[in-house]
Amino acid sequence: MYSALLKLRNAQSSMSSTEANITEYILANPETASRLTIRELARNTYASPSSIVRVCRLIGFSGYREFRHALSLELEVLGKDIAHQEENINIGDSMSTIIEKVTFNNMRSLNDTQRLLDPDTFSACVDLLINCDTILLFGLGSSLAAAKDTYLKFLRLNKPCVVNEDWHSQLLMARNSTPRDVGIAFSYGGQTMEVIECKKALKENSTPCIAVTRYAPSPVAKLADYLLHTAANESLFRNGAMSSRISQLNIVDILYTAFSSRQYDYCMKQLVRTHIQKGDSDLPPKLS
Repeated sequence: MYSALLKLRNAQSSMSSTEANITEYILANPETASRLTIRELARNTYASPSSIVRVCRLIGFSGYREFRHALSLELEVLGKDIAHQEENINIGDSMSTIIEKVTFNNMRSLNDTQRLLDPDTFSACVDLLINCDTILLFGLGSSLAAAKDTYLKFLRLNKPCVVNEDWHSQLLMARNSTPRDVGIAFSYGGQTMEVIECKKALKENSTPCIAVTRYAPSPVAKLADYLLHTAANESLFRNGAMSSRISQLNIVDILYTAFSSRQYDYCMKQLVRTHIQKGDSDLPPKLS
């Protein structure tokens, strides 16, 4: 699925004022926009056809014709539900309402992220992970939680991987990287300066890099060799980084599962061998 509206919504914050106005009109009137010619849309948005083409190319389409076709298909498949809004938490919301809204937003984040993911890109990333010497993990704040989860998963499979909590250690790790390693950088907004510096160091060492980031132009995305996109839906309580973290962890799960599937027999043996038995005994747990 091309996810035309979703890509527009995710990229809107990085657009010029003219491009953002075009995007806002399409998001507010998707069914009408899907029936307009490029000149009609230009009149309705007080913009030029060239600006509309620029918006289409910014989100990955060759031009307006391809974008309109994708938009029509998206509306047909997903219907009115496609133009959703985040469920904002309001002062005075009951506990049951908060539970419902937070759960809805997390589910929506996962659904939106699924529509942005490209199977061919995932396949290429898994090939890199299988063949590399070491997986190097980068991220700060809530994104560090996704990096740590990645570390624990691949450690279980005995795949060499490294994660460091402080930025200086991450930067040293990047500067010591080789073309035989693979870096995975987690950054929701793609603007974190520390992660950008690490990615520059990876680039200088010709180390392949995967970025798990939102669908929008950003320095982190520009420096990556492969992009695994999460949906942009952190307008409320952004510092909590709630829905974006769920989407990042889902991408980690997909990578881990695909990696294990490619090397099924070996990975199953590893999972059995490294399983830690848990019981009621006061003795330390034993590896089975």
